[in-house]
Amino acid sequence: MRGKRFNLGVTTVLVTLLVVSITGCTRQPSPPVPPITPVTPGYIQSYDHKLGYGFEYPEDWTVHSPEEFTLGGGIEKVEMFTKKGEGTSITIIVKLTDWTNLEEVKKQYGEMHPLKIVLKEGIIEVNSREGYEIIYKSPPTKRREVVFLANGRAFIISYSTNEDLYDASEETFDHVINSFVIE
Repeated sequence: MRGKRFNLGVTTVLVTLLVVSITGCTRQPSPPVPPITPVTPGYIQSYDHKLGYGFEYPEDWTVHSPEEFTLGGGIEKVEMFTKKGEGTSITIIVKLTDWTNLEEVKKQYGEMHPLKIVLKEGIIEVNSREGYEIIYKSPPTKRREVVFLANGRAFIISYSTNEDLYDASEETFDHVINSFVIE
């Protein structure tokens, strides 16, 4: 009788271990959780787990489909938002880069768009991360771009509109920039 109880106990333990191990094998790991921050009213929070960045964008702006963009030259992702009824846009580009510091970014921007008029440029800090910021115009367009470097990538956030519309949405762009996080 004692041998049967022992066999029954061993069998129960083995079946339990088998069930636990099978159950453990079928679980998928949870994706990393983005930082928990409240979403500002009037904005939608976006987070890309694969590339490790997030931001808030205005809920009443048009979101463009990723299929609208042709990716090349190391570009991994493009996200664009436009203000309805205008040509005002906010674009986020994530691309692989060999830039190692913000001085290299500044030099590269100095060589791009030779007809631009630089209004302001410098280093800014957002969420404990430094970035290169440039505001320039190439009439009739005025642009502001901020570039962050992390994980072998350049995260370029660009605000572009007609010069006469620039001030109207600059606060919105400031919000997008100030909500930008990179893990």
